[in-house]
Amino acid sequence: MPEMDGLAVLKGLKGDAATRHIPVVAFTSGTSADANRLVKAGCIGFIPKPFEPGTLPELVDDFLRATVARDRRVTPRGSHPGA
Repeated sequence: MPEMDGLAVLKGLKGDAATRHIPVVAFTSGTSADANRLVKAGCIGFIPKPFEPGTLPELVDDFLRATVARDRRVTPRGSHPGA
């Protein structure tokens, strides 16, 4: 992105009460250290580039399944994630 990088966009989203609840998944060709910075800043995960466009639905589905499974393990019964 010409004006700002993904980390700046993520920080802007997470710093705004109107958008901080939106889960963000990054597509990155950066290093694992770059991806870790994104996760520490509030990204729920990342998909590394390059990837085959035809596999994107499968990658997203796998990611969502893993996220739901993780949330079920860490969300106390009767509560809502992010509440």
